[in-house]
This record gives sequence, C-alpha cells and structure tokens, in this order.
Amino acid sequence: MRKLTIVLVLLTIALACVALAQAPQQPPAGAAGGRGGGAQRGMAQVPPATGPMLDVANKIAEAINKQDAATLTRMLAPDVVYLDEDGHAPPASRWVMVLTSGTPPKHFEISNTHGQMFGDAGWVSFNYVLGETFQNNPKNLRGTASLVLKKAASGDWQIQLIHGALYQKVASLPEGE
Repeated sequence: MRKLTIVLVLLTIALACVALAQAPQQPPAGAAGGRGGGAQRGMAQVPPATGPMLDVANKIAEAINKQDAATLTRMLAPDVVYLDEDGHAPPASRWVMVLTSGTPPKHFEISNTHGQMFGDAGWVSFNYVLGETFQNNPKNLRGTASLVLKKAASGDWQIQLIHGALYQKVASLPEGE
C-alpha cells in the first residue's frame, strides 16, 4: 500500500507539472501586447517575412511599379481567389489590371512584412501605400494585403489567395488599435 501511495503522489506531481507547462504564459504587467493584445493572451508573435515570402512581396511591388501585368499574372495560381475588404470575390485579373494600369503609373510601397513557410505552402502579409492620380489629384491609399501561396511543380511560388483591406479610421478607437 505504501508503494501505491508513493506512485500516486509522484503521478499527481507529474500531471501537475505537465498542466503548468502547457498553460499559456502571461507577459509581465505593462508588457507591450501589440494590436489586439495577442501577446497578452499568450499567443505567438507574428514572424517577419524572410526568404521566398519576402521575395514574393517585393516582386509584387516591383511588378506594380513597372506596370508589369504579365509578371503579376504569372504569379497567380490557376485557381486563385481574390477577396476584397468586404468579402466580395472579384476576378484576380481585375486586381492585376487595377494595380498595373493608369497614367501616370501607380507607385506601390510595402512595409511591415510578415510571413511563414510550411513546406510547399506559405503566407505573406504587408502594409502598403498605393500612390495614384485620381481625377487629376494625387491620392495615397493605405491598406494591408495578405496572401496564401503554394509552390508549383516548376518550383515557383504561386499566389493561391489574395485578401486586401483598405485602412479605415474608426472614430471610437484610438490610433493603432
């Protein structure tokens, strides 16, 4: 009976240690949590885009700045889906046309790139500023783009899903929320 008691005590201690190790870790009080407080809830931080995912983001910006619709079109998977900020799914060819046409040419700058690869799949997101002329007046549109990619048989990364959202200021939220 004594051996059984010792085993049960050790088992209880081991289970308690496992449960504590799996509990989300809370940052110290006052630690920056980023938008939405994800870090405060024990969620992982979003990794910066590197390697092929950063290359894809830069290639998109370069194609837009050169008005190179052919390069941007070749980056699209045959079954690509484009979702705008309202959840509509216009053809991705429209996305290409809007970004690569116009006089004078549009200027596209990206920042705050994030991304990750999972074997033959990956994702990349970035903030952007799109400078264009509308009704003879210069305009800057700000937004965020998120893309899901897959590696094609050729070894090239192809865009499988595009989601775009324009920056919108909500009066009741402080800046940066």
